[in-house]
Parts: sequence; structure tokens; C-alpha cells
Amino acid sequence: MRSWPGRKRARGRRVAILVPSLQRGDATGNDALGMRDALLRAGYEVRLFAEGGDRTLGFGTTTEARAFLRDGAAAIFHQGTQWDHGLQVFERATGVRIARDHNVTPPGFFRGVSEDFVGASNVGLAQRARLARDRSIAWIAASAMNAAELAELGAGGRVTVVPPFTQAEELAEVEPDEIALRRWAALPADVLFVGRLAPNKGHRRMLRIAASYAELFGRPLRVRLVGSYDRRWSAWLAVLARDRERLGIGDSLEFLGTLSTAELKAAYLTSRILLCCSEHEGFCVPLVEAARLGVPVVATYQRGVAETLGRQGLVLREQSDDVVAVAIHRVLKDGALRESLVRAQAERFERLHASAMVERRFLTAVEPLLRGDGPG
Repeated sequence: MRSWPGRKRARGRRVAILVPSLQRGDATGNDALGMRDALLRAGYEVRLFAEGGDRTLGFGTTTEARAFLRDGAAAIFHQGTQWDHGLQVFERATGVRIARDHNVTPPGFFRGVSEDFVGASNVGLAQRARLARDRSIAWIAASAMNAAELAELGAGGRVTVVPPFTQAEELAEVEPDEIALRRWAALPADVLFVGRLAPNKGHRRMLRIAASYAELFGRPLRVRLVGSYDRRWSAWLAVLARDRERLGIGDSLEFLGTLSTAELKAAYLTSRILLCCSEHEGFCVPLVEAARLGVPVVATYQRGVAETLGRQGLVLREQSDDVVAVAIHRVLKDGALRESLVRAQAERFERLHASAMVERRFLTAVEPLLRGDGPG
């Protein structure tokens, strides 16, 4: 990052972290919590502020954020969706301002699913663009893909790439839920997908791949889907239900919904592959979780997914359903290939995504800004 005109001098060692919603297990929430812990260890006074979420996490309200920021404390704003109140607080902050970019899902994915989300996506993109043009704001992007988009919006020279903090190491340490482990181990999944039931996550593609696999190899592909869903997406859930019926894969497909950390650990441990067919990601956290837990990944190409997984991962640029099905079969049957994928993923995790490495990169990026040195 180069210095930029209009940069603000830091006052003290107080930092507000602004996040739309703070929830356990949520990717944005985990990132915000990781930032807080890293800054606390570095000697800063840090407070989290959110519109809503899990109150046990101890966050303040946006009204309280205004008071906290009144004396020039620094602000880190997590930008990834429409958040009008948070944006107002952030834009009026008089101290150092840093925006953490989580990307915005394009509105096209929500057309015909939810006009509310189409509108929120359009506003989120407009807010992102407005902040990118503000030359007094520094940016931390979750990926090079996000950084390139920010540069096109006018933030070039003010962007540093730092991968997000994740719950991968917490997952590795937690004991799996015993009941879930026994139930799912009785009939392990061939493939698992972790991610909300959203139109950009590639669920329809996964259902087609399961049907192709059954046709090619004469047996069903057992698929487990983990993730939350929004009740406003009833039209999308109906589409998935019709696909499931039309493709004849109902008996081999299981929706697990939202899981606790211990249940999620059990889901990973009782699955042989993590399959990712997502069509839009700025950074794909489940790939990092799978790497830490030793689950091989098969993914179709999308820039954010390929960047997260790295060159040694199994990312398929030839994306016909039959090709993906064959790749899954190969990983299921070839022990040497599985081991090589798991080893490559683990090495990449330790090098780039372990919490200590993320913390080091994060502090290297933000401490000069918090000192008032400007990006350097």
C-alpha cells in the first residue's frame, strides 16, 4: 500500500470494529472476532459494535459506537452487504478508518428469488464503490480477487490483501458432537458442502453432479449439505426441491441445516470429500476448514475459490457435470491421490491460513495505519 492524500493521524490506541451482525460460526463474525483478539494481544483497547447477533459475544450498538469514536478512535468497518447505520457511523468517524472487504454477492443471483436481496445487493455494491473512492480510507481485502475489484473502483494503492480469520483451528480442537458423529458415521457422506443455501453457492450444480455420478457409476452419490437459509428465499428452496425430485436423487441427499461447531466437526469427519461448486466467492472459508481437518477438496473453477485453494488443489476448469463426477470418483477410489491432496492442503494452511500467520499479516497491515503512518 502507498500513502494517500487526506490520511488521518491516529489518536491513542483505541479501535472500534464495526460488523453488521456478530454470530458464532459466521465467516464475517469469525473474522471480526479474530481481529479483536489480535489487536487485544497487541495492546490495543478494542470494542466490537454490531447491528445485531449473539449478545453473549459482548458487542455494543451503533449508538454506542458513535460515542466510542467521538474522541478520534480508529474504526475498522466490515463491508459486505447493505448496512446503512454502520456506514453512517464509519463515514463520520474522525480517526483512522479501515474498511475490511468481504465482497458483495451480485444482484443477478437473487433475481426471481428475492427482490429484497436484489435491492440490498445493489445498495451494498453502491456503498462499496462509494467507500472505495474515499481516499482517506485504507482497505484490507480478503483475496487478490477482491483487491483487483477495489482497485477498479478507485482504491488502488490503498489495498492490502490479508486472508480472513477463521474457526478452522477451533474446529480442529473441539470434540465432535457424539450423537451426530455416531449417526453420520453409520452412513458416511461421499461429498459434503458447507455454505448457506444461497443462489450463488452452486447447489443446483451439485444436484446435477450427483445424478451424473449415479448414471456413470451405477450407485448413488451420498451428498450432505450444511448451511443456513433465509426464509425469504422460499422460491429458491422450491427450485432445489423440484430439482431433487426431477433428478431422482432424493434418497442420497441430506440437508443438515445450521450446525453447532461440534456438529460441524462431526460432519467433516464423516465425509470423504468437500465439494465446492460455488459460482461467486470472494474467499471460501470451508476450503480452509477442510484443509485443517484433513478432508480433500474437489472444486469447480471460480476465481475466489481457486485462489483460496491454491495451485496444488484440485480445481476443475473443465466443468461439465460428468467431468466433475469422474473427478469425485477418482478421489474416492485413489488413496494416493487423496493423501497428496490432503498433504498439499495442510501445507498451504500452515503457510497462509493458520491463525498465527493471519494475525501476523493483519497486524503488519494495520499497525502502521493505527499509528498514523499511512499505508506504506
